[in-house]
Parts: sequence; structure tokens; C-alpha cells
Amino acid sequence: MTSQPFHLSVQSSQQDNRLARSIFPGTVALLLVMTVMLAWGLYQDYRYSLQSAGERLQTQLRAFGSAVDIAFVSADHVLHDTRHTLESRSQPLDAQTDLRRLLLGSLLETSALDSLTLYHPDGRVAASAGQTLGVRHLAPGWVIDGLKAGSQSFTGIENGRLGVAELVRGPEGQLIGVLLAMVDPERIDSELESGDGYGGQHLMLLDNRNRPLMVTGSSFEQQKLQVLRQLDQQLELDLFSAYGTRLVFGEQYLFAIRQLGQQPIRAFAAIERERVLAGWTFRALFAGAGLGVVLLLSLAFLQHWRNSRARERQAANDLVRLYQAIEQVPSPIMITDLDRRIIYVNRVFLMRSGYSSEEVLGQKPNMLSSGQTPAATYQALQRELKLEQTWQGEFINRMRDGSERVEQAMVTPVRDVDGRVVSYFAISHDVTEQREFEARLYRYREIVNAADELMALVDTHYCYQQVNRRYLDYHHRERDEIEGHAWWELYGDELFNSRMKGNLDTALKGTPFVTEGWIEFKGAGRRFCRMTGHPITGDDGHIESVAINIADLTERKQSEEALRSSEARFRALSEFSPMGIFESDASGRNIYSNRYFCDMLGASADKLRGFGWTDMLHPDDLESVLSSWQETMARQHPDWYCEGRVLNDDNQVRWFRCVARRYDDPDASEARYIGIVVDITGQVEHQAVLERKNRELERLSTTDVLTGLANRGRLEALMIQEIHRYERYGTGFAIVMLDVDHFKQVNDSCGHQVGDQVLRQLADLMRLNTRLSDCPGRWGGEEFLIICPNTGLEGARQLAESLRRYIEQAHFPVIGHRTCSFGVAAIQPGDQSKEMLKRADDAMYRAKSGGRNRVEVGLADNVTVEQESA
Repeated sequence: MTSQPFHLSVQSSQQDNRLARSIFPGTVALLLVMTVMLAWGLYQDYRYSLQSAGERLQTQLRAFGSAVDIAFVSADHVLHDTRHTLESRSQPLDAQTDLRRLLLGSLLETSALDSLTLYHPDGRVAASAGQTLGVRHLAPGWVIDGLKAGSQSFTGIENGRLGVAELVRGPEGQLIGVLLAMVDPERIDSELESGDGYGGQHLMLLDNRNRPLMVTGSSFEQQKLQVLRQLDQQLELDLFSAYGTRLVFGEQYLFAIRQLGQQPIRAFAAIERERVLAGWTFRALFAGAGLGVVLLLSLAFLQHWRNSRARERQAANDLVRLYQAIEQVPSPIMITDLDRRIIYVNRVFLMRSGYSSEEVLGQKPNMLSSGQTPAATYQALQRELKLEQTWQGEFINRMRDGSERVEQAMVTPVRDVDGRVVSYFAISHDVTEQREFEARLYRYREIVNAADELMALVDTHYCYQQVNRRYLDYHHRERDEIEGHAWWELYGDELFNSRMKGNLDTALKGTPFVTEGWIEFKGAGRRFCRMTGHPITGDDGHIESVAINIADLTERKQSEEALRSSEARFRALSEFSPMGIFESDASGRNIYSNRYFCDMLGASADKLRGFGWTDMLHPDDLESVLSSWQETMARQHPDWYCEGRVLNDDNQVRWFRCVARRYDDPDASEARYIGIVVDITGQVEHQAVLERKNRELERLSTTDVLTGLANRGRLEALMIQEIHRYERYGTGFAIVMLDVDHFKQVNDSCGHQVGDQVLRQLADLMRLNTRLSDCPGRWGGEEFLIICPNTGLEGARQLAESLRRYIEQAHFPVIGHRTCSFGVAAIQPGDQSKEMLKRADDAMYRAKSGGRNRVEVGLADNVTVEQESA
């Protein structure tokens, strides 16, 4: 059997020519196959080279990003702990002698840092630990910029080393310094991958303004700006914020970029494409040279057959014209014999089915059966063919690729010249798309009917062409009562002319419309609806109808009205609230202030709107309150609390306490903050008075009322403190005890007022003639005690002798001159307060017994003055 519907008689010479002619396309096809295979292999090799390099680049970047993330986490941990320790201390930085030890202890907690430095607010170094050879005497420029900006934490680079800085604040929130932790670059390099596959890779960090912070890789410093420009052409860096690693293939470089998890910094890696493709280039050149040799040999071979192919062309064209006349029929054609075996199919059949002629010829048509065609169809076909009649129907056939197609076929018997049926001729037409379109149209109609909105199609004469089921339900009518009828027949002339005709005319002119309002429906009652209309154009480009969509918004309208009523009640309650209430948007701009808030600040609501409320803040509190508020907005904290001062229109200072809470309204476009402000001026003033009285009470508890010197309790506490210092550090001290000679005579003869005057004058002499480090005080009655820190026995004796002379020479009112007797004692190992006081008291009484107006030294057992002084 053959697939040709006709037979051509060809001589053997022509067959030889045909065979020779087939060599040319075969050779060309073989060369094309070789070229395609070679190109495909080179392409796969090219992709593999780039993919392998990209995977190694991503692996290196992940190692680099992880190492930097670990370094940032370690730096944040060390900075946080160190800052917390510094802020918990009440002494100024210059008075703290263990700063270096503190920094060194913090630095030893991690191996990711190589130095930790504390700078004063003016940039001077306060203390440093670690590799201090590279520490500058002044803070780096980026740290100074961070101080000026008031940022709590910031990063930068100095001499190729990455650093993290954090501000340190005092108990009152004032800036007392900045901590700078420098990351150890060798620690990061040790985490990177190594080997032949990782050579030539360049790594860097980019900050949030795409500036390189740290660069690794040989000879890459001069190329980094060029690489960044090329990367920015391939990928918008500002839009990249997702976590994970992203690979980008540039024209000259392969790029990998990764967002770090701990800082607003991205890790970036690049490698030259030329380096990656060096091996592939060599292989491509070698393969291209081999292909060129094969092509030259093939061209020489094909030239030999060129002339014979030209001679055969004319004869072949005549045969092809006859064959193409049948093959060009645009529908699939099949011819079977009386045994239902295929003897011919045309080119369209082969193209549609996907089979070749060898696979089809000799087979039965049921090879195309999909099993989806109803059995009744085949029964009808057999019945008509037995009657030698033409049959028309549809088959669901399966193509070679497994797809199923719906074909409308006509099968007719073919008769010979004698009228006998010798074969069957079948021609089919693919109606799959038509049936799918009909099914899709049916589904669309069901979707439209199932929609909650009212849908209608209105022509240019305002008549309904089609409506959905919801439209019928709302109007409580049948389809034939609406479709084909005019719009005003449904809604009435008045409603149509006043509210609907103008909108329909607008849509018929090409402009869509949207309108809202109340509509009375026969089946649904009075409803608030949004009506939209869109023009529909035909194939000729002219508007032929309008698509009407009516959405029932009654529930939403009722909810909005209830919400407005609720908001009005809230506003009324807020306006009469005995405390300040405000509301701001997510950026911190004030959008509402109640009457109490305005009255407290002495400003109108319009003046306080936006950031106008900041103008009312006291200059000393402006920065702290505003920075706290902005930080709450930036970090989206759920609550905000602060206290500060404001200046009202009368320039009066008022203290306030503010508490605000964030709430996210799912129906709003952004979050809001609602806060309460309370005037605490009276509370602050009462607290200040209380603190002042407490300080006065503390002073009175440690001061002698008559003389203004330290009282006995204060002196005893100071002695215990000096003893403890001596026991720990070996720092000695001495005491001087003195008593006014014949003081009882002054009280008896001149009265207690004169005696009190004498004691006050003696106190003034002791204050004027003792050192600032000495502490003179009244021990009791006319006895005084002087504590002399860091002083030996001889030094205390000289001080007592000098003071004795000053008192002897002084003139006292009423009584003239008066003298004092002195006793001196210095601390000895094992001494407590009572031992020292006893030696001083004994020495003072020896002075009185020895004639008064003398200085005596109290010595320990078997100790001389020289030994005591030593």
C-alpha cells in the first residue's frame, strides 16, 4: 500500500538522480545537526561554567555574610553590655580609673573584635583596649558625624577596618561619650572558602547609600566603583531589601548580593566573567576550528553534486506541482479501503495528528480513538456506511502527543466508474476551540448569574440586551419582562431622566461613569447602590452598548453612618475630657488635639497640627522629647512615654506627662497613635520643694547648728571611713583634738551668748587655717576635733601648733584673748576610733595639766614621736 493517491512512472536514471539529489540536503542536515549539537554542547558548557562560578560565588558570599553577621552580633553584644555598665555609674569618665580594665574585660568576651575604644563627646580618647596602635587620639570622622546626627548606633570604616559605634548617656540622658568597636578583619578572612575555585573573588560591604564599607580581594580597590556601576545597571540596589542571596550576571562581572540580618548593610561579591570563562573560551575555539575543517570538506563534496541537482530540478518541479495540488487542501483528509485500512492521508492530517505517514498507512482509523466518543456515534456511522450513505458527526480523537481534539467529520463512499464502492473518503474540521468557546461562554454566563452584583447590557437606545439573575431577583421580574424593554419602563420616566440618562449618554460617548445613590427596587426595597457604566465597542470601533454594574452598598453605608455617629460621640467626649488627648499618624504628625490640650499649651488646634506642637516645647527638652517620639515612630513601638516642659503663649513653663499607644485600624491606610497628656506642674514643683527640704535635713543632720562645722555624728562617720581606707590601701591619717581653756569662766562671767560667739569665732579660725582636705568639727561643748587625711603624726602636730598660735593671737569680743589645749594622735595598725580618740584625749589633758595653751602628742605604747611620724 502507499499513501499516494496516484502513481507516477519514473525511469531508473531519474531514480538515480533523485538519490544523488537527496545527498545535498542530507549532508546539509548532517552539518546542521553537528553544528547545533556542537553549539548546544558549548552552550551547556557555558551555562555550567557560569553556574558553577555563581554557586562558588554564592557560597563565598554566604560565608562572608555569616562572618560579618557574627561580628556585628558580637559587637552589638559587647557594646550593649559595656554601655550599660558605663551608664550605671554616677562618676564622670575622667574620674573613673578602671575604664581600660572594663574595656579589656568586655573585649575578651569575643574574638570577633580587635579593639574597643571609648571617646569623649568632643572626640577625644577616654580609654581603649585591644590593638591600640591604630587607635587615633581623636574619633574617626564617621563617628563625629554620628555624634552630630544623634544616632544611637551607627557603623563605618576606618583604614579598611569595619567599626560599630554606640552612644553612652548619663543618668539624666545627657551624652557622656561614644563606644567604638572595631571588627577584626583577619577573623572574617579566616571564615572564607579557599582553593582554586575561589580565586579572583572580590568581596565588599555596601551601606544603605550603596557606599563600599570594606573590600577584600586582590587588586580590586581601583575597580570597585566600576563594578558598582555595572551592578546598578543590572539591578536597582535601592530596591533590594529581601533576605537571602541573589545572583546577577553582568556584562563583565558575575555579582552576588546578600542582605545582612543584623545591620542595614549588604554583602556583595563579584568575579570577572572573563576569568570564569577562560577554560570555556579555549574549548570553544578548539571546537570551532574542528567544525570549520569539517565544513570546508563538506562544501567541497557538495560542490560536486551542484550541477546534477540543477538538471533534476525541472523534472522534479513538474511532479511536485501535481502532488501539492492535493496536499494543499486546508482540511485533514483520509482515504480508507473497504477493510477500513488507511491508504492515504494528506499533509494537514499528519500535521494535526502528529503522526508520520509510515505510522498511519495500513492502520485502522480507530488508532485515533480517545475512548471519549459516545458508542452511539460509531453505531450511526456504521449504519450509514452500510447503506452507502454520507455520514456527518463529531469525534473526540487523541493525537500522538496525547491531546484530545473535537473534530467534525464527513465520511462518504467513493465509487468507481462502474458505481461500486471501492473506498471511503473522510474530511474533517477541528472544532475544539469552538466547543471550548461555547463551554466558556456558558461558564461566563453562569459566573455572571452567580455574581452578587447586578449586571446589565444596555444598547444605544437605552434598551436592555441582557441581565444577570441578581438583576432579575432585585426587580422581582422574569427575564422576558426586562430584556428587550427600555430602561424607563423599569425605573420610571422621572428617575430615568433625572439621574440615569445623563450617565448613560456619558458612557455612550466613550467615558465611563460612577455614581452612588438610593434606588427603589421592587424585590429588594430601597437600597444604597454604586452604579458604574463602561462603553462596549464593536468590531468596527463604534460604541454599540454600555455594561452596567450595580453594587449594593447598603450595609456599608449604614456602617459608615454608624461609624460617623460613633466618632462624633468620641469627639464630644474628648472635647470635655479633663486631660489632654491627641492623635497622630504613623509619621508622628499631629492630626487632632482636644480642647484641654489646646488650653494647656495656650495654642489653637491648627497651630498644633502637624509638627507645630514641637514649637511649644522648652528648648532644653526639645531634642530629647522629639528624638524619643521619632524613635517610637521609626521602630513602631506599641507605647510611648515621656515627661518634659512646654512654654505656653504667656511664656510660662508647664511640666507635662505624655502616654501614647499605637493602634492599627484594618480599614485605615496606616497606623495611628492616640495619647493622653497630663499637666504635672504642681507635682513637679512639690517634688522640687520636697527634695530641697530633704537636702536641708541631710545638711542639718551632719552639721553643728551653732558653729556650722561638722557635728559629732559626721566626724565619727568620717573616722570610720578613713580607717577603712587605711586598712585597704594603707593610707594613714591623724586627728587633732582641742579644748578651749577656762571656757566655763566665760559662760559664768559673760553669759552664754558671749560663749557662743567665742565658739563661732574659733570655728571660723579652724576653717581658715586648715587644709581643704581636713575636716574640722565640734566634738561636744567647747571641744573640737579635726580629721587630717593622708597626714602623719608630725604633720598633724605642726598643724595643731600653727592653729594654736592663730588662736592665741586672735582677739575675741568682750573677753579679749583666749587659748586652747591640743592633743594629736595618728592611726596605728589595729586601731579603731576609740583607740585614736583615747590617745588624742589623753594628750589633750596632758597639755592642760602641763600649763594649757600647749600641743601634746598621743603615742602608742613604746612608740616615740619619730616612730609615730614615720
